[in-house]
Amino acid sequence: MDFPDVAPELLSSLPPVLRAVVRALGYIRAQEWLRAWGGLLINLPKHHTRALGLSDDELQRLRVTLAPHLDSNDRFSVPKIDKLWIRHRNAVINANKDWQSAAQQARAYQLTVRMITNIRREGEDVSRQMDLFD
Repeated sequence: MDFPDVAPELLSSLPPVLRAVVRALGYIRAQEWLRAWGGLLINLPKHHTRALGLSDDELQRLRVTLAPHLDSNDRFSVPKIDKLWIRHRNAVINANKDWQSAAQQARAYQLTVRMITNIRREGEDVSRQMDLFD
């Protein structure tokens, strides 16, 4: 069973269930599948079925990666696609923060300036808290 190549830094930034879906299907295929099935409680069958729009190999990879997240009836709650898009949007906001003002980004993404500054603050690597003993 071969898993699609997905950047480890992308996987580490995603919530656990979304990480399992992206790892099993790949980023592009996960977007397509989440667009159709996101937000639903799905029974993940053990044998191939056409109902979910997955190939046999994709279904088996999903069963392996989602095993810790399945309940006793082999069901799991499929995350909505917007969770994946929010991560991408936040990465673009942080990448463009040097040449776009917060007000410009707020208008472009239909967010408030405060939300933009919070997103920018999340992307910073430097801790604002100084250590007492440094």
